Amino acid sequence: MMENDKRVQDFEYDKEHLFEALAESTENYIYVGNMKTGTFRYSPNMVEEFGLPGQVVPDAALFWAEKIHPHDSQVFLEANQEVADGRAESHSVEYRAKNRSGEWVWLRCRGHMIRDEEGCPNLFAGIITNLDKKNRVDHITGLYNKFEFEKEVRRMIQEYPGVPFGILQLGIDNFKNINNLYDRVFGDEVIRILSQKVSGILPGNAKLYRMDGDEFCIIVKNPAGDIFESIYRRIFEMCQHQQQYNDKRYYCTVSAGGTFYPKDASDYLTLLKFAGYSMEYSKNQGKNRLTIFSDEILERKERDLELLELLREDIENDFKHFTLYYQPQVEARTGRIAGAEALVRWNCEKYGNIPPYEFIPLLERSSLILPAGRWIFRQAVLQCREWIKKQPDFLMSINLSYLQVVEADFVNFICGVLEETGVPSGNLLLELTETYLIREQDRVNEKFRRIQDMGISVAMDDFGTGYSSLGVLKNTPVDLVKIDQTFVREISSSFDVTFIRFIVALCHDVGKEVCLEGLETEDEYKVVKDIGLEYIQGYYFGRPVPAETFEKNYLK
Repeated sequence: MMENDKRVQDFEYDKEHLFEALAESTENYIYVGNMKTGTFRYSPNMVEEFGLPGQVVPDAALFWAEKIHPHDSQVFLEANQEVADGRAESHSVEYRAKNRSGEWVWLRCRGHMIRDEEGCPNLFAGIITNLDKKNRVDHITGLYNKFEFEKEVRRMIQEYPGVPFGILQLGIDNFKNINNLYDRVFGDEVIRILSQKVSGILPGNAKLYRMDGDEFCIIVKNPAGDIFESIYRRIFEMCQHQQQYNDKRYYCTVSAGGTFYPKDASDYLTLLKFAGYSMEYSKNQGKNRLTIFSDEILERKERDLELLELLREDIENDFKHFTLYYQPQVEARTGRIAGAEALVRWNCEKYGNIPPYEFIPLLERSSLILPAGRWIFRQAVLQCREWIKKQPDFLMSINLSYLQVVEADFVNFICGVLEETGVPSGNLLLELTETYLIREQDRVNEKFRRIQDMGISVAMDDFGTGYSSLGVLKNTPVDLVKIDQTFVREISSSFDVTFIRFIVALCHDVGKEVCLEGLETEDEYKVVKDIGLEYIQGYYFGRPVPAETFEKNYLK
């Protein structure tokens, strides 16, 4: 090794012409800079492309500050300043710069800094890649990429102002499940296959582009009639059946959002934003659907963004406007109080009471559900500590988010709260919806088995609304199955009664108890009272109420 190092040191070559040799050997731009003077030298092809005053540019940072796109200037300046200050040895940054023709060109700059004998920044050299020239085509799908998409949209707006066109944004639903089921290489093949199929069904006035990740965009020129609906209908039909590649089966659907120029917006960034908002709305409404942009979508998105900031503010202020309500759960045959389900409520300072179906999805999409979930869990356990003094077998049910369960220290957190409060593990029941318990079995089963080993019970919530795969009940680590309230709404029908009776019998066969949710009337109670349920929950026995009211009404 030492001999090789000596050979490197003794190796002689024409260092004075090294720069010219490198510049002539690549289409990339070459640069080298004196960090102490701020003077840089650039290869001739960069001088030509960007109209530099010459190969040598004094005070290069000031010169480029005028060339960088306003939206990229901060990241550009910060990356260079870190190297100039000696806080970083190298950098890799992407930004847009204006070329000689006045066009914005995407560049990727990679460089490395050499220090002098005193450790100060001395020399900085590297390569700048013109992404518009090198990376026009996505290497997985063969489609033009997001840079070409932006370039084309901006060109159409500039050259044909006011001439209508549409943007349809597509996103594969639950794509991460395909990657998790197989691997990323297989996932790339799914993206490639989908891109080929979508390209094959597009009309002549539409073109598909690959964006980031599992997303695509379609530019539709001269849109007429229900063109978005027509395109999406064919994509929808194409994705309704399980597919196969290399003897591996997979299933993927597509959500879409569409917007029109100039009806909805007159600039590229706003059009892309509105298409993204519309696609996001499709995913939030259950996926596998199309949403056309409207003022309602924008108003909803702006409200969501505002509520999200208000949520964040309240969470950072020790959950200032959050509280827990409790709904009674009773023994089916006797009507005796068995416990309660803890339900979070948010009384927003600006808008008042916000329903859980509106703010909980915001918490989950922003990962604020992680601190919120910990607060909910601790508050519910603290309340349980008080109520078991009055009723030792009181069972506190606490809802969990899937994101909480897959946290690395989830089980340790629960252990810590139990140790802190002294509440027996047998007084707790943790609930996760059927969809996540079944769809994410491999990721949650191990966690729940560890929890059960501690003596805590686990419940499958909303059974019957998701996959409804009865066979998985045998292998899913739950102690209690909560049948969704949809089966109570028409409980007089023979189907619903038979279904509930069947689920009760099946669960009992595999050692699981059953709770029926959503009971509202005495007649409904009479129908289900004697069919073998362990527990019942619903307005007939009580609505969610604050802790003080619950204690007064149910724990005398």
